[in-house]
Amino acid sequence: MKIIVICVFLFLIACTPEQAIRPEVQEIVSAPAVTIPPLAGKKPADEPNGGFSPSYSPDGKMIAFLSSTLHTPPDLWIFKADGTGANRLTTRGVKSFRWSPDSKSIMVIANRKGFEETLIIGIEDEAGERRVSGLVPGASIPVYSPDGKLFAFTAPGENKARDLWIGTADGERAEPVTEKLGIRNVFWGPDSRKIYYEVGGKGYGVGVWEMDLATMESKSLMGNYIGTPDYSEKAGLITYSYPTNPGEFEVHTMKLDGSDIKKYKAPRLSGRWLLWDASGKGIYYTGQDITQSEEEKKTETGAVEKSASPHESTKTENVNRTGVNSLWHLNLETGAEERISPPDLHVSEFSSSPDGNKILFSGVLKDSFTSELFSLDSASSEMLRLVKSRGSSWMPLPSRDSTRIAFFTNEGAGDSIKVVSFGGEEIDSYPIILEGDTRIFWLPESGGFLIFSSRGLLAFTEKGPIEFPNSGDHRAYFYVDVSIQGDKVLLNSIPSFGEIPGLYMLEVTEGKFVQKDLRYPQVKEDMPQLYFQPRWSFDGERIAFTDRADVWTMTAEGTGRRWITNYEESNREGNGKPSLASYPVWSIKGDMICYTLTVYDDNTVLRQIWIMKADGSDKKMLYSEELDSQFQVYLPEFTNQPFFDATDEKVIYTVVNNGIPNIYSVDIKDGTMQKLTENGAIFPALLPEEGIIIYTSLEGNNETLRVMNSDGTDNHPFVIKSKNENKPEGEGAK
Repeated sequence: MKIIVICVFLFLIACTPEQAIRPEVQEIVSAPAVTIPPLAGKKPADEPNGGFSPSYSPDGKMIAFLSSTLHTPPDLWIFKADGTGANRLTTRGVKSFRWSPDSKSIMVIANRKGFEETLIIGIEDEAGERRVSGLVPGASIPVYSPDGKLFAFTAPGENKARDLWIGTADGERAEPVTEKLGIRNVFWGPDSRKIYYEVGGKGYGVGVWEMDLATMESKSLMGNYIGTPDYSEKAGLITYSYPTNPGEFEVHTMKLDGSDIKKYKAPRLSGRWLLWDASGKGIYYTGQDITQSEEEKKTETGAVEKSASPHESTKTENVNRTGVNSLWHLNLETGAEERISPPDLHVSEFSSSPDGNKILFSGVLKDSFTSELFSLDSASSEMLRLVKSRGSSWMPLPSRDSTRIAFFTNEGAGDSIKVVSFGGEEIDSYPIILEGDTRIFWLPESGGFLIFSSRGLLAFTEKGPIEFPNSGDHRAYFYVDVSIQGDKVLLNSIPSFGEIPGLYMLEVTEGKFVQKDLRYPQVKEDMPQLYFQPRWSFDGERIAFTDRADVWTMTAEGTGRRWITNYEESNREGNGKPSLASYPVWSIKGDMICYTLTVYDDNTVLRQIWIMKADGSDKKMLYSEELDSQFQVYLPEFTNQPFFDATDEKVIYTVVNNGIPNIYSVDIKDGTMQKLTENGAIFPALLPEEGIIIYTSLEGNNETLRVMNSDGTDNHPFVIKSKNENKPEGEGAK
């Protein structure tokens, strides 16, 4: 490990002091189980959809937090400390944030031009986002010293290890002061003359270090594996969780010089994050209920235990943790643990008001769809629900004949696939565990579905699962497409370890998939090395795919491969800007192909929409956009993959403006663009027989299904009627 010496100029430059207010927590003696009332007097359109990472402003007047729907990146919101006056400050996503010491602005880490940077967002002014000066690329949000003259931050250095940097608060000077240590969780000493930091490791921290700014010397205070440290000026101590066994922790404390290490049993502790209460006499943390054997109960000593070696841990035997994660308080004097949050609230994060009188939680209840925000008044034990989440319906998939629509929803008892008629009447519902970037496909002949996610492929009908060949031995699935003619699945995958990705067809026969290899046939002809984004034509006779650079076509039998674009050749010869073709899609009649072209223009990435005849002639660009938003998480296969309307006269696609995606169309003949939605829209899909579009609307920060004509007219909610609504009076559900 190396330490870099920094010039003492940092401590001679005077700048306007800013008083850093450290949030601490008042000790809470009891918090009985309560019934949390629903939000009242507010329209859903005026509210965020759930929330997490809540934080009081240093003056205690405002609360900032992150919120998102299921398919949008988290944005920064604020409201008053009583939960009123919600205001969304960003629309293009942020990664993390921290209040400025004066409570007038918030610093965020966001991706705006393809890399992360720290920005300042004012609470009351209209200046928008401003860069924090004095930071290097990849820097963390700066932490200001208590006297307001300096700030510290971490930034990636050699071998991607994060170095510690110290700079002046005005951003004029900043230099690294460590090298190759892997720094995180920086905090200042109360006199602004020393800085403390956690040296990071895989999974857990690797000790706490101290740097004396007078001498610029660093030393390790404690070099064992620990959890994230927290400092209390009231107690004059650092606390951290210490792992004793896999999944088991103790609470440890020590002085700022690393001496007087004490450990406390905390059998309910289930993680690394601790928070001092306002008195400095207790610790908050998340934990679970436990069950103990009678022998363990008799031998438990509680309170403080000391040993000759501070980090010789006491193993806790026969303890089983059960139930949700609740917020607990550990009294360091008595060793008693006490639950603070209601037992039915699963707590994921927590913080406190500056005076310690209130605690903020993010977590879920049984009726929550995503993480929600709650506040607890320590004096009255009153729990309020500040932000409620709302259910989502997304990724609608019409059947080829437009008679049925399948979609995902988390409304009801968990995630499920619902099947409804074109009129909205519920036909079937299938519970399913969603994971990763999931897509759904119809298997029309067998009446089943194919699910494509990060877990691989899953296919089923109402009779049960559909078996895959070779025990599902395909090691990696890259893309699938299902024929709208029958139960034929195009599959790009690695069939076994060591092979390159290939193209296969799976066809359902008697409840099983029969596999056919569509890779290079025996006859000699041009052959691509890779097969990506395969797509059937509407008549099921031809296949389009890419090799990650160009578009190819071939027959459904795997013969007649034809290279119909030449970007790889022009890239190799340096003719024009580097370009990659992806996601080909056929017109309804099958005489045209539309594809997405990614163009690398110096430091700019362009996503373009092109069309051509099915033989590769008459190429024409319809649209071009610069990618500069964190909404790049909207991958082309979800929101930006274009498709032809039912007349083959327009192409429908998604455009992201200022972080908000909407659906557009472009006329193939004259290039006229038309905006079809106004308030956010994703996952558009065409009902070919009806000529209409169904999509997921983001209006009101909600995710609901809406339908419209291909020209944007007659836009209205897609109303879904449950099975019970369709039954005669007195008849129960199935």
